[in-house]
Amino acid sequence: MSGCADVEVREAVERAAEQVIEPWADRLDALVDRSHVVRQAVDLAVDDLLALTHRDPASKGSWEYVLAAYSCFQAVLTHRLAHAVLTGPGADTLPRLTLARSMSETAKVRSGVEIHPAATIGPRFVVDHGIGTVIGEDVIIGSDCYVLQAVVLGARGIADNVTGRRHPRLGDRVQVGGFARVLGPVSIGDDVVIGSHALVRADVAAGAQVAVLHQYQMVVGSQPITIYGVEALGEYRFRLHGIGLDRRGMDVEILGPSQVPLAPGDWSILQSNAKCLTVQIAPRARGLRSVTHIRVRHDGSEVIVGIPVSGRSRLRPLPRSA
Repeated sequence: MSGCADVEVREAVERAAEQVIEPWADRLDALVDRSHVVRQAVDLAVDDLLALTHRDPASKGSWEYVLAAYSCFQAVLTHRLAHAVLTGPGADTLPRLTLARSMSETAKVRSGVEIHPAATIGPRFVVDHGIGTVIGEDVIIGSDCYVLQAVVLGARGIADNVTGRRHPRLGDRVQVGGFARVLGPVSIGDDVVIGSHALVRADVAAGAQVAVLHQYQMVVGSQPITIYGVEALGEYRFRLHGIGLDRRGMDVEILGPSQVPLAPGDWSILQSNAKCLTVQIAPRARGLRSVTHIRVRHDGSEVIVGIPVSGRSRLRPLPRSA
């Protein structure tokens, strides 16, 4: 882009930023240096605008069109302003937080995108479509990340979450597909692609791909382990069907709903060959209410398979004869 074009884009984004803060102009001027807030926000928002224009084919390559018509970009622009208000110099923390949150709440109503003003987001950030997307308070997002609609970057709990870090950290160039949820204080490495509808509650290594294959299965890694079915042989015994399940160095875990593994003595592998893997829950283990997934890892990749436990089984304790 030529120098004249750069100036044109910046001036247009500055005008848009002034329009965003106009309803709060008097409160803003009383709390912070307005010119500093606009300058800091626009420095990042210009690159956000150009990134969305270049990466979304629906933009037709026109930043003017995106700036004028894309509410998802307006949400990002408002976040840049609200974050600058919140983190700028000044002793009156609560008034600045109230103003920043008021700005983000207004953007949420208008765009359907909720970004907490305290979230730290790197340059060239894109929210595409965006309806239902929620980005929590202490989320940290790296450079060149791309997020679609209904993505939740939030906490694992519902009410009464503990203080301290409770939200994800995303590396650089992370892509998150629609309706995906990344929950808890997990770390997502650089260049990770998280597919639509995935639920991520554990760290993901750089360069990995996370994809939901069907309602019971999620895979992580550049070379996914192949599992094409899970079979309940009884209330406490399950068999995985796949390819290469006898690989040397393969690690198997039984997980509860919070992704915490059962102790090794609470379950065992009864059979393992290239095409199937059979596991048995031990009598001393807790009830099946605490057993929801089987995780298989090998050479940097992993697959998490949901255990098809009936509602009747979930409510019954394990018999001593299991």
